[in-house]
Amino acid sequence: MLDKMSGRCQALSVKSGQNIDGACVLADADGDMIFSTFDTRDLDKSQPDMNCGTHIITEGTGKYKGIIGSELFACNAMPGLAGSGGHNVDGHPAHTSWEIK
Repeated sequence: MLDKMSGRCQALSVKSGQNIDGACVLADADGDMIFSTFDTRDLDKSQPDMNCGTHIITEGTGKYKGIIGSELFACNAMPGLAGSGGHNVDGHPAHTSWEIK
């Protein structure tokens, strides 16, 4: 569960690029989705490798309906995608805790 999902995030830079807030949608091969928000100011100092922020898992569809949780994540920048449009890809190692209520 939660493996090999595709994700799309929209982000808003706050304080001249120092912080980023946003929202994400993850989808699996069946089309079931997980929704989250994230905040790069929300760090857990006890996990210094997860130094980029926290996703708050707010809801899901299909098999993820009722999911809640949080995910600490690190940011590993990867090369930009070819072409125009300003799209890029980031690798995000993460520690996730969740439950379905």
